[in-house]
Amino acid sequence: MELIINLLQFFVTLLGFCLSGIRYLRHRTLSYFLLICFYGCFALGSLYWTLYLLLFSETPRIFYVSEFGWVSSVIFLYLLQYTLSSPEERSFSCRKSLLAPLIGVPLCAFYCTFGDILSNLLWCGMMILVSYRSIHGLVYAETQTGKGRNLRYFHIEILCYVAVEYALWTSGCFWPGDSIFSPYCWCDLLLTFCLFGLLPATGKAVRT
Repeated sequence: MELIINLLQFFVTLLGFCLSGIRYLRHRTLSYFLLICFYGCFALGSLYWTLYLLLFSETPRIFYVSEFGWVSSVIFLYLLQYTLSSPEERSFSCRKSLLAPLIGVPLCAFYCTFGDILSNLLWCGMMILVSYRSIHGLVYAETQTGKGRNLRYFHIEILCYVAVEYALWTSGCFWPGDSIFSPYCWCDLLLTFCLFGLLPATGKAVRT
C-alpha cells in the first residue's frame, strides 16, 4: 500500500510540475517558477523513495536523499509565500502568527524522542516558518476587499499542507504505513491531495 501511495504522490507532483511549467511559459511570473521548483524537488524526493521501495521492497535506509529534495521543496514554498506577499502585508502586525511556534515547538520535541534529532529540527523549523507566514498572510487577507482576499485560499492551502504533515509524522510514531487501515496511510494519501491543491491556490493568488 505504501508503494501505491508513493507512486501516486510522485505522479501528482510530476503533473503539478508540468502544469506549473505551462503556466510559467504563458505568464512568465516568478511565482509559477518557484512553484515549478517546489513540485520538481518534491517529485525527485518521491522518485528516489518510490524506486527504492519498488526495487528492494523496504523503506530506504539512507533517507536523507529523499529528505534533501523534500526540504528543498519547502524552502521554495517559503520563497513563494514571500514573493506573493506585499510590503504592506510584511509590515502588518499579527500576534496570531505565534500559534505556529506554540504548536510546532512541542511537536518537534515529541518527534525528537522517536527519530533523528537533526532531521526533526530541520523539518519542524521549516513547518513553523511557512505556517507562521501563512497565518500572518491569512489574517491580513481577511482585512482586504475584492481580489486581495483571494490570497486567503493560498494561505489556507499551505496551512492544510502543514497540518497534514504534522498528522502524518504523528501517526508514523504509532502506526506503520504498510496497511490500508493505518492512519499513516490515509494521512499520506491526504498529503497528496494537498500537494496538488497548491496549484489552483497559487493561481488564485497570482491573479490578485
